[in-house]
Amino acid sequence: KSQRSECMHIDFMASSNTNDHCFNYDAAANPDDVAASTALAADYSGDGMIIGLNAWIDAAIETLKTTNATTSNPHNNQHNNNIVRSREYVSCALQIAHSLADQLCAVDEKKKVTISAGLDGDGGGGGISLDPSIINEIMAGPHQRRWQQRKYESLAHSIYVRCGANALAQEEKKDDGSRATTLTSNDLEPLPLHPDESSEPNDLGILAQQLSSLLEGGSDHIIEYLKVRCATLRENLVRDMCIDDDARMVAIHSLGATFFQLFSGGKQVPEQVGTVGQFSMGMLGTEGADRLDHMSKKSQRSTQSSTMSSVEPLKSLGLPTALCDMISNMIDRTNEGATGDESYETVTDLRDDLRLMMDSPEVYLRDLDMKHASTVGLQMGSIGGKDGRTYFYGRELELATLKESYQRSVSSGCEVAMIYGSSGIGKSMLSNKFAEDVTSRRDGHIHDGGSGVFLSGSFDKLQQSQPFHAISSAFDEYCTLLSTRDESTVEMVSTALKRDLGDEISSLVTAMPSLRGILGNDCGCDQNDRDSDVAVDAQKRLRYLFCQFVEIILGCQEEPLILFLDDCQWIDAASVALLNQILMMPNKSASNKQRRFFFFGCCRDDEVNEEHPLTLMLSSMETFGTKTTNIMLTSMSKETVNEMVSTTLSLLPRLTRPLADILYHKTKGSPFFIKQLMIDLYKRRLLYPSLTHRRWVWESDNIRDMEIPDSVASFIMNSFHCLPPDVLSALSVLSCFGASVSISLIETLEAEIHTPLMAPLDTAVAESIVDKRKGAFYFLHDKLHEAAYGAIGSEQRCLHHFRYGLALGNVAVKERDDVLLITAVSQINHGGPQAVVDSEQGVAVASLNLDAGKKAMKMSDFFSAHSFFDHGISYLRRGHWEQQYDLSLELFNLAAKCALMNAEHDHLEMLIQQIMHYAQCFEDKCQAISISITLLLLSGNVLEGVKITLSTLASLGEELSRSPRWVPQLVIDYITPSVIKQHLSKTEAKLAELSDETLLSYPVMVDPSKIMAMELLANLCELLTFSGETLKVKFILSKMIQITLKHGMSPLSPLAFVQYGNFVAIIRQNYEVGYHYVKLGLTLMKQSPSRAHDCQIIFHSAYTRMHVEPMQTSVEFFLDGFRAAMKSGDTRNAMKCAYFYDVVCFWVGKKLDELARSMKETIKQMRFHKNLVLMSLLLPVVRMTQRMVGESAIPPQIGIASASGETHNEADLIDKIPSVTLTQHFIECYEAFIFREFDKTRDCAQKFISLHSLTMDSGSAMFARVFYFGLVSFWIDRETKDKTKKWVARGEESKVLIEKLAVLASTWNFQNKTLLLQAEEQFCARNFEAAEKLYDDAILSSKKHKFVNEEALANELAGHFYLDTGRKDKSVPYFSQAEEKYREWGAVAKANFCEWLVMDI
Repeated sequence: KSQRSECMHIDFMASSNTNDHCFNYDAAANPDDVAASTALAADYSGDGMIIGLNAWIDAAIETLKTTNATTSNPHNNQHNNNIVRSREYVSCALQIAHSLADQLCAVDEKKKVTISAGLDGDGGGGGISLDPSIINEIMAGPHQRRWQQRKYESLAHSIYVRCGANALAQEEKKDDGSRATTLTSNDLEPLPLHPDESSEPNDLGILAQQLSSLLEGGSDHIIEYLKVRCATLRENLVRDMCIDDDARMVAIHSLGATFFQLFSGGKQVPEQVGTVGQFSMGMLGTEGADRLDHMSKKSQRSTQSSTMSSVEPLKSLGLPTALCDMISNMIDRTNEGATGDESYETVTDLRDDLRLMMDSPEVYLRDLDMKHASTVGLQMGSIGGKDGRTYFYGRELELATLKESYQRSVSSGCEVAMIYGSSGIGKSMLSNKFAEDVTSRRDGHIHDGGSGVFLSGSFDKLQQSQPFHAISSAFDEYCTLLSTRDESTVEMVSTALKRDLGDEISSLVTAMPSLRGILGNDCGCDQNDRDSDVAVDAQKRLRYLFCQFVEIILGCQEEPLILFLDDCQWIDAASVALLNQILMMPNKSASNKQRRFFFFGCCRDDEVNEEHPLTLMLSSMETFGTKTTNIMLTSMSKETVNEMVSTTLSLLPRLTRPLADILYHKTKGSPFFIKQLMIDLYKRRLLYPSLTHRRWVWESDNIRDMEIPDSVASFIMNSFHCLPPDVLSALSVLSCFGASVSISLIETLEAEIHTPLMAPLDTAVAESIVDKRKGAFYFLHDKLHEAAYGAIGSEQRCLHHFRYGLALGNVAVKERDDVLLITAVSQINHGGPQAVVDSEQGVAVASLNLDAGKKAMKMSDFFSAHSFFDHGISYLRRGHWEQQYDLSLELFNLAAKCALMNAEHDHLEMLIQQIMHYAQCFEDKCQAISISITLLLLSGNVLEGVKITLSTLASLGEELSRSPRWVPQLVIDYITPSVIKQHLSKTEAKLAELSDETLLSYPVMVDPSKIMAMELLANLCELLTFSGETLKVKFILSKMIQITLKHGMSPLSPLAFVQYGNFVAIIRQNYEVGYHYVKLGLTLMKQSPSRAHDCQIIFHSAYTRMHVEPMQTSVEFFLDGFRAAMKSGDTRNAMKCAYFYDVVCFWVGKKLDELARSMKETIKQMRFHKNLVLMSLLLPVVRMTQRMVGESAIPPQIGIASASGETHNEADLIDKIPSVTLTQHFIECYEAFIFREFDKTRDCAQKFISLHSLTMDSGSAMFARVFYFGLVSFWIDRETKDKTKKWVARGEESKVLIEKLAVLASTWNFQNKTLLLQAEEQFCARNFEAAEKLYDDAILSSKKHKFVNEEALANELAGHFYLDTGRKDKSVPYFSQAEEKYREWGAVAKANFCEWLVMDI
């Protein structure tokens, strides 16, 4: 019984709602053979009922009548017609029809195999043996004669239907008025499963009896007539079935009459229609055979369908045309007018057609509006399912591969996917299908609980000058979609962005305007006006901000984020760098949440090679553990082409196969080519909607004879020539701007060039060449775009671009529209200098490029900016340095800055040479000089950099020496310790005269020469550090402070105060005063409008703060420095901060499992940024950490590929850079000490001593080395019984240094370390009583000050103390406590070591 409250009808005219037509199908109705089907019918176990087909028809209609009685008169004929064409009824009827056809197919196949096996041998060859007498009986016996001679207007009386049955709930047994139509198993008398031939049960009589019985009593089960399980033919009829061709024809005809009765609701085939029941096959003879042969000849026109009067009653009921035609072809199978190519040759074809109608009713039971189709034409891809989903042809394997890659990426990370193939092969279709299947975006909204958020962008060959256009547009789309979520989610994202990015968010608003809707008006949009003061490398800064944006939105949503980029063969260098960093971004968040992010793209395989930026990026990512899944698409198969044609025309594949074969051979299976050809066939009226046949028809012979080009590009070009001239002209204009152009831009251009564009483009929309949506025109395919662009002669293209660019440029300047300006200048540059009329126009165009380049720099796109500046220079004529000096100087200076940012050093040197040669004064050369010094530093030419810096400082009036013979190298030599001391004393005296309030309100430095001098001195500090002249750095810092006090605060003044504070605290051991200047420098940093140097200031401040403030919290300052560096694009200092953060976290006892993940991420980033020195310093700590936690160590050597292609690793730096060698020896010494490997500890300690002089300068700054080397020294002294006492002296030296830190810097950080060193000292001196107390004090102090690692170590050393002094029992509690604390720290291997000691004792 149907539980629906109303009867749903199929809208056969037009519907895209798949679920409304999705007929349910029970797998049990698909028996493989007759034995299975009869067994299914015979095995009744109380969950269903077998009734005759006539009874089922009446019962189903009666059920639907009663269900819908409240809305219609159940006795009305129109109501009955509605029931017969309802979704429920047609669904069940199709299932019955398919079940019967499937049974006949199974019988046919089984008898073929049986007969073949019986005739081929004696039964011993592996086939199925059959007695010859049985074969004869089947072939010519009485069963066959009965089959042939029987009248088959309908087989209804020989068909049984099995319906579902459910237990009747107790409450349903109540008299609620619904039981009048509820049939139950107790009330039914099942029909005999094996009746004899003469048995013809009166189904209607049985039904009436059952209904009557039902009204009298209760039952245990209800019968659901609309829940069809299967349908079966009577067994003796199946047994008598013959398998020759004539019998099949009779069977198809008989099934047709049965289907007529089934789908009409019990009506009979009209009497005037002739049936094969009027004759038997035996009566045909030779003449009859000839007649059948004549009937089976193929029609020349494959589209002609003879829909005879036999199915007019079905059509009058409103049943689908396809269903009516199918039944007509079956009934009329043996008549003179039977259809040719469309006739059913086998029951298998019939079964397959029924299956398609059941699976895809929205396609194959869909009545097309032929009048509408005649008006709008052939709409490729217009058939869709629910939510606008489109059909997908023949890419199931590739789709599965893409989904698997997606699942791996969002579950474990580190995987991307690329789809390759030629243009028009179906890459976008595969991407769209993937999006439909995995995205949570529906109808332009983001839905919570979905499987993913899908963002997409596309690269354009003609829009590469727009910064990060494809990626930024994708994330801008996300901002738009985000507004559809609840306010709490929007608020969460907005708060996180403002908290983590602060004023820097304004740069993202420029790239993603829709972000303003999330942030509100308070988004700091004026920040871009001072970007040059914010960033060390603005381009890297913007990439970092994008990465942070991605991290924030991933943290605010549960769904994975999917980024798809199309046409990646046109990806620009800036986008490659941005995409690379998004995929490789570090995860320094505290939440350790899995990044659920997946990127995939599409690319033409014939337009990329091994040197393509995309290929290089993917190859580089492979070395960092990011796997790439490559998916290659090829042409569609013939069967897939037929599926595509069949779906497009809403015709069964059996009917469209001839047309599909022709299309396949002409297009070689290219999906886009097929679409274009079908559209062209419609325009030629070779494929058209037929009002007579109510379907699409075609001219097979004429289509086959058509001559078309081999390539789709040539084909489209030919078709374009048939367009009206104004349409072709408008398409050509549109193509000059790329694959998509905003409507507002076209309207502006139309007004400026006085040429009609909008109306012709609307015509192009009607011609399915472009689409008009979301405020823009879009070419429907890149091949269409290329054809439109190709319609312009190559020699004329530059003039077209130049003309359109000038027209838009005037508007952009007038309206101050930055976006339009960049578009306009890009068009001008596509034209090039050859399009310039005169020098005046060239100067104007160069000025436009200067403005566009500045706008690109504000958006941190230095690749595009460099291109604009270079183009601007190219428009200048000979003698421009004299005639347009200011314009030339600015273009060259900005081009040099961009070249430095983009690491284009060869071009940079040429630009600097020009500036140094033509600049008219020293001030005009300063910027070029500063860039030159930076370039020397990057190239490792430190000495030359020092010389140029000192020379430039002298020119700026800031000599470092008054010596009579001024030579740069002599100046450095002149800075002796006495000079440094004298200079520092002078600085200290000046500072003592000024209060903090005075310094905080100090005027800003405005003298350009002094600002540059400060920058040069800061560079000199770095140069001297690299050259090993660290003592002289203090002199430079003092000089910077003196310039500040005399000329005002510059952006670098806070750095000078912080480093001066470090000197006072660490070198002079005046932590109070030094800490004061460090905090002053941090306050000055916050007051400064520039953020470019925040990283360096925060980083250097952490040195002193780490000694004075609790280490567990002060270590976070390194993480703050890392974030500040990334925000400013200073990746070199960012990696330095990340290194110190990880190392100090280890020494202060952070959880090792979390720290190990952080270290691995840092190594990954160091490799990415090619920082081999810092990576070599960190790797020993990483290996030691992994041993502590019990993990397998990473490979001992990790390579980094240099720009030249050579690979270097840490072994290349050992013995070359002392700091790397020293670090390696110290970590090896510590590791051996912790795991009590004495010989290795002693050897590594000797190596460490040979490189390291334990001075106050290095020791206090690197407290861990001082502390642990002291513990190692005391242990070596005890084990070796060194009579020289050199090792105990070294231990005592370390103890004294740590004691000073505990007194002068921080009791919190150094008291426990002092106590433990003192305990070890007393142990060596055999003062056991004092040692006992000191060990206990060290343990308590470590616990109090939250150094869990040192609490574990103090317990362990105390245990060894008692063990070595013969008190094993007393050592056990200490070893046990050490084990517990090591496990708390995460040092599993070390904890196991202590556990083994306890067990051994």
